[in-house]
Amino acid sequence: MRRSQLDKKQIYEYESSTFVEKIIIRNGWKFRDQEKDNDIDGEIEVFSEEGETTAKIIKVQLKATYQLKNSDNSVVFDCPVKFLNFCDVCDLPVILILYGVSEEKAYWVWTQKYIFQVLDSESVDWRNNASTIRIKIPMSNEVKQDVEFYSALENISIEGVNEIQQWRKRDTSEYYFTILEEQDNSTGTKRRISAKVYIERSFASSKESLLELIKKINDKVRKNNYFKGILDDKSQSNEAEYVWLYLYDDLIQYEFGLPFCRSEWINNKGNQPILLKDFDQFIESHNIRIKWETSFRPLHDYLLLNSTSKTVYLKIIREILAFTKSQLNVIPKLFNKEEKVEFYDYISSKRSEYTKNFLAMSDILPPYECRKLNRVLYDAISDIDNLAIAVEQKHGNEYYLNSQYIKNFSNQLAIIEYELAKII
Repeated sequence: MRRSQLDKKQIYEYESSTFVEKIIIRNGWKFRDQEKDNDIDGEIEVFSEEGETTAKIIKVQLKATYQLKNSDNSVVFDCPVKFLNFCDVCDLPVILILYGVSEEKAYWVWTQKYIFQVLDSESVDWRNNASTIRIKIPMSNEVKQDVEFYSALENISIEGVNEIQQWRKRDTSEYYFTILEEQDNSTGTKRRISAKVYIERSFASSKESLLELIKKINDKVRKNNYFKGILDDKSQSNEAEYVWLYLYDDLIQYEFGLPFCRSEWINNKGNQPILLKDFDQFIESHNIRIKWETSFRPLHDYLLLNSTSKTVYLKIIREILAFTKSQLNVIPKLFNKEEKVEFYDYISSKRSEYTKNFLAMSDILPPYECRKLNRVLYDAISDIDNLAIAVEQKHGNEYYLNSQYIKNFSNQLAIIEYELAKII
C-alpha cells in the first residue's frame, strides 16, 4: 500500500511539472527543474519577444493534489510554514503553484506578496505555527496560456526584487536567528570576525532556506564589524576580510561547541580559505563556503557516546591545565622585561608545545558540569598558540602583541582558577 501511495505522489508531481512547463514554454520562456527535496522545484527564466534573455528569474514551488479545495472564489491550501520561512528571507520572487490532477488546472500566488499583504496583517503570529498555515489563492490567478498570466509574471520578474525590499519594514531574516557570540580573531595582517549563531529549529531543517539565511547573517556580522578595542575608544575602519559562522539549533550544541553547520566568507582580494579548505557547498555570488556537519549523531546520542566522566576529564586535562597556567604566568613576566630577546626565544622554543596542547584540547568533549572550564581553558591555549604564530610570522609590533594577547593573560588565569574552584 505504501508503495502505491508513493507512486501516485510521483505521478502527481510529474503531471504538475509537465503542465507548468508546457504553459511557460509556449510563451517563449524557459522552465528549469531544480533538485528535489528542497524548498524550490524549479525556476522560470523570462525572455523578450525577440527571444533574448532578460536575466530575470522567478523561483517556483510546485504542489500537486488529486482534487483542489475551493472556498469563496479561492483555492484553499495548507501551506508548509517551512516553505514560507524560506520565502520570508529569499530576495528573489517566489511563486507557489498548486495543481489539481482531476481538474487539470493550476493556480498561483506570489508568496512574498501574500506574506506581506495577508499573513502579516491577518495572521501576525503565523511564523510560530508548527507545521502549516492555510492560505487562499484567488481563482483568478489561474496558470494558463493567457496574456494576463504572462504579464503578471513578467511584472514580477522586473519589479519583484525592488518590491520585496520595499515591503520588508525590517529584515525578516532576523525572526529566525540570534547572534550568541561575536569575536575578533584578527591577526596583525588579516581582519577576521567569527560569530556563533542560534538558528530557529524549524528553519534549520531546510538547507535551501539556510543558504539564504547564511548570506544575511554574514551581511549582519560584517555590518556590526565588532573589534576588540572598542572599549579603548578606538575606531575600526578596516572591513572584515574573513567572516566565520558557527550555526546551532540547540543551545546544548552551543555549550559543547557542536555546530550543525559552519561557513566561511572571504573578500575578493586574493585571500585564501583558512577555516574551510574542504567544503560541501559554495555560494559563488557571495563567496561563501559551507560545511554541513552531517557526521554528528543526534546530539543526545553523540554526547552519551563521546563525553567523559568528570574524573576521567580532569585526568585528561591535568597536564594541559598545568602547562597553560604556567604559560599564562610566565609569558607576561618575560614580555615585561626591558630586553625582549629572552621573550622571543622562549616563545619560539615552546611553539610546537603550544600547537600540540591546542590540538589536544580541540578533541576533548567535557561533561556538562565542566563545560565552562573547558571553554576558558580552550580559549587560553588558543590565544597562546595565536601569539606564537604572530611572533613566528612577525605579525604586528610589541604593542599589538600586548594589546591582542598578553595583557589578557592574567585575567584568563584568574578565570580558569575561578571555574576550576567551582567544580572541585
